[in-house]
Amino acid sequence: MLCQMLNWKIFEKIDQNLEAKYPGVSRVILQLLINRGLSEKEEIDAFLDPKYENLHDPFLFRDMQKLVDRVKQARDSSEKVFVYGDYDADGVCSSIILVETLRKIGIKDIEVYIPHREKEGYGLNKDAIEYIANQGAKLLMTVDCGTSNVVEIAYAREKGIDVIILDHHEEPPELPKDVCAFLNPHLSSEKYPFKGLAAVGVAFKAVQALCSAFDLGEASEKWMLDLVAIATVADMMDLRDENRVFVKYGLVVLNKTQRLGLQALIKAMDKADAQLGVYEIGFMIAPRLNAAGRIEHANAAYDLLESQDSGAVNKLAATLSTTNTTRQSETSRILKEALDQVSSQLEENKVLVAVGDNWQAGVVGLVSGRITEKYHRPSLVIARTEKGLTGSGRSISGFNITQALEKSSEFLERFGGHEGACGFTLKSEDILDDFKTSLNKIADSVLSDKDLIKGVSVDMELTFDEITLDLVEQVEELAPFGMGNTTPKFASFGVRVENVSLVGKGKHMKLRLGQNSASLSAIAFGFGEDWNEVLNEGDLIDIVYEVSVNEWQTHRNVQLKIVDIKAK
Repeated sequence: MLCQMLNWKIFEKIDQNLEAKYPGVSRVILQLLINRGLSEKEEIDAFLDPKYENLHDPFLFRDMQKLVDRVKQARDSSEKVFVYGDYDADGVCSSIILVETLRKIGIKDIEVYIPHREKEGYGLNKDAIEYIANQGAKLLMTVDCGTSNVVEIAYAREKGIDVIILDHHEEPPELPKDVCAFLNPHLSSEKYPFKGLAAVGVAFKAVQALCSAFDLGEASEKWMLDLVAIATVADMMDLRDENRVFVKYGLVVLNKTQRLGLQALIKAMDKADAQLGVYEIGFMIAPRLNAAGRIEHANAAYDLLESQDSGAVNKLAATLSTTNTTRQSETSRILKEALDQVSSQLEENKVLVAVGDNWQAGVVGLVSGRITEKYHRPSLVIARTEKGLTGSGRSISGFNITQALEKSSEFLERFGGHEGACGFTLKSEDILDDFKTSLNKIADSVLSDKDLIKGVSVDMELTFDEITLDLVEQVEELAPFGMGNTTPKFASFGVRVENVSLVGKGKHMKLRLGQNSASLSAIAFGFGEDWNEVLNEGDLIDIVYEVSVNEWQTHRNVQLKIVDIKAK
């Protein structure tokens, strides 16, 4: 049974000496904080009470003053400026907050260029630069791209265009030269204290610097935090340090957003009266924004978020919702075909590779993510397009997929990404088998068979008598949860099944569980098929779960959300 295959990894229990150092923090909360790598009082205080004023000084970026000076020159000389973004939610949101700020400081002649994912691919391209040069641009600002575009940026310089790069992708072997300012926390020469920014975080630091330099006021930047939160969550960045502050305050702004486009999108999601959180961003807002670039063109997402026309935003929101439905259908179709290919690779290969015709290039990354989730192995899904073999990959802990591409770069026209996700274009189909062999040799050298067993990190063991409403409320104080600060998971052993029933057309189970004299309700999503015939009243089981509050009418009760079950 799939739900019995998880390897439970329980964090080591903190000792009493450490508990004594933090008399005001409960044992459970302290354990959760330690598990998240927080041990110093200053770190813990900042995590429990993230303050906007504790954000790092944007001028700690080595080139930030250069950026401000070049932007001031552009304004004073009435130059034409282009912002060149990426086609995902991070790139679109980054572009918007940068354009809004440049307009506020007085730059009147400004345009945005977002490439077509399938026709142009990721990053800068010469045809786009040719177009931008012909429009008379003197300054080009890239967001969420540029770090790897050595040739393209050299071409822009030949055309007399100054370039500022705002990016967050990993540093390649060679960097672009002769740029006015280069903001990327991953550069080895960069001393900025927080490396985990999304592109929107880097863009927002530029916004902060510009707001300060041009006396726009703090309120001006804070109203942009709705987009900063959306992009940070959408790009699956660790919700630590500045990202935690961005998302915490960004959710406040999002829930009272003044953007007509976001209001229309939220209404189209049937969430107009709901309190929006990380879940709604990650599973409802971000997929709709990303769908534009995956299926058609990301300009639709940009236009939605920027528009002040109430009629236009309603149409755009409806279009994005329809496009997202198409994206879901395409993902399912391609996933089925890709799974047929990779199932035969499981015995021999640690890196799974699928290649197909008529596969939407904008969807293959999602398919790769599903394959990696299913089999807990790195995967690459490659589409044959008019630009050649273009693919995306996703990985597991312990295998840096972008570094693996770097070691196999002899086979690649271009590539980029992060530790857990990548995009690339192969030089030709002839070298595909050699490329697969290279990646699997790298995987064999760093991944053991044990690494391929899907695990779940369990924060600590609890007994049922410890699980109170007060405890659940304390745990919820650690939100927002997401990457780098996952929803806490607990384990209880020897739990008695008091009642079990199926809900949701048999897909899910509703349980009443007991331990000693305490009894709690639980919901097990997706466990109906596997466990319906297995669990009976009176059985003893071990469980991993999340804690939550179930509110019904005026009643508030603890409810466990089951993550895994092991029968005794």
